Amino acid sequence: MSSRSTSAIIARAVSGHHLLKIDGHSQTKVVTNSSDIKSCTFHVGGHAWRIKYYPNGQGSDNANYISVFIQLASVSTDLPFKPDKGISAQCVLSLLDRAGKPVPSYTFTFDRSFTTPQGEWGWHKFITRSELENSGCLKDDCFTLRCDITVTELCAEETEDHDFTDLLWKKEGAHVAFHVGGETIVAHRWVLAARSPILKAAAEAELLGMSEREKKAPMATVRIDGMEAKMFKALLHYICTDALPDEMDKGDEAATAMAHGLLEAADRYKMERLKLICEDMLCKHVSTGTVITTLVLAEQQHRQRLKAACIDFLISPNNMKVILENGGFKHLQRSCPSVLMDLIGRAKVA
Repeated sequence: MSSRSTSAIIARAVSGHHLLKIDGHSQTKVVTNSSDIKSCTFHVGGHAWRIKYYPNGQGSDNANYISVFIQLASVSTDLPFKPDKGISAQCVLSLLDRAGKPVPSYTFTFDRSFTTPQGEWGWHKFITRSELENSGCLKDDCFTLRCDITVTELCAEETEDHDFTDLLWKKEGAHVAFHVGGETIVAHRWVLAARSPILKAAAEAELLGMSEREKKAPMATVRIDGMEAKMFKALLHYICTDALPDEMDKGDEAATAMAHGLLEAADRYKMERLKLICEDMLCKHVSTGTVITTLVLAEQQHRQRLKAACIDFLISPNNMKVILENGGFKHLQRSCPSVLMDLIGRAKVA
């Protein structure tokens, strides 16, 4: 008798952030140049990280600056490969204002491979002490830095021997009919349970309001408001195939609009990996035709990496000229005036 089993090597983008509060800024000035104060370690993607804070700069040429470095403290022991070339990561370091929001002019991003052990990368000239003290970010001699890190997590997992793709649009054996945007879309509840417990739970929560007679019907019906049918189909496609629909590979404005909708849907159903996939796609396809709507969405969804990518795109003089001509900044002012002020602040520094 033959046996059959399946497994998968899964690569997923994993993000995390760490807040480092400097409590007693004026007292840290006693630390000598090139000497650092290390944060506690924190974990992202199974790796241990820390922030190295230099109150009087790293290097004699930077004595008037605050230097900040991000260090890979140790590598995960569960990796299915030997990281000979280090651990690749995208890092965002931000100075936070008193409201806890990143200051655009002091928000910096880099993509680097951290070699081990104790690999580090950062900014010798993050901010001068006088700029910090006049920035308005200090309160009671305290301020906060935020470090966001995104890495690729690799793991091997056993999988159930099911072909979810074949089940995607089949009505046979379906348990739930979703009414979305004027269309009826069927799904198998056990598929939702296997791939998206949050969506399954959301569906069951809506079923609680139905009468007993409705619940005993051959197929339960659930109404999903605030979402287009094509977006819900794309969401189910991702749930069943672990991939985005093929039409999103084009990278055009229609694909960007689809990514916008999927990012909102992923936030609605707490699908963290899908949020990271959509954010990564949107960061790579910023254009003059989509940057304003993408920036507004990034602010609404608190996607700092996406927001930084949009602002970096907008501060280019050529791009800014196009947006001025097509009235994009008027839309930004109406929809999200605080972001417009962030953009103005960043443009002044640039």
